[in-house]
Amino acid sequence: MVDTRLTGRIFLTAAALTGAALVPALANAEPAAEANGSTLHLTVSTQNRDEAPRTVVLNCHPSGGSHPHADAACQTLDAVNGDLNLLSEGQAMCTLQYQPVTYTASGTWQGRPVSFEKTYSNECVAEASTGKVFAF
Repeated sequence: MVDTRLTGRIFLTAAALTGAALVPALANAEPAAEANGSTLHLTVSTQNRDEAPRTVVLNCHPSGGSHPHADAACQTLDAVNGDLNLLSEGQAMCTLQYQPVTYTASGTWQGRPVSFEKTYSNECVAEASTGKVFAF
């Protein structure tokens, strides 16, 4: 009888210690793709009421989603570590025509939240500044 109770206590203690050791591991467990992945919801909108906003989903690490140039867009974002505010104006011959376009992005970049909104004077200036990120 003493051996049965002692064996039961040893088993119970071992189970409790094993469970306690697994709790932190399970709490931090997430699929590798989600831990390193990035998903952004991108929108291009104009002040023209007749033109509906264009929206896509861009996935990076691995690249995909509904973005037609996902690989190039992810490479551009990799260069600035997902911080769209660091994208600089590129070299382009753009007219001075004022037709504002607003680019917005929301989602996550390698686990960090992303929120971006910027209005450019026209589509040419916007594309020169953001490369393929908003080219859809």
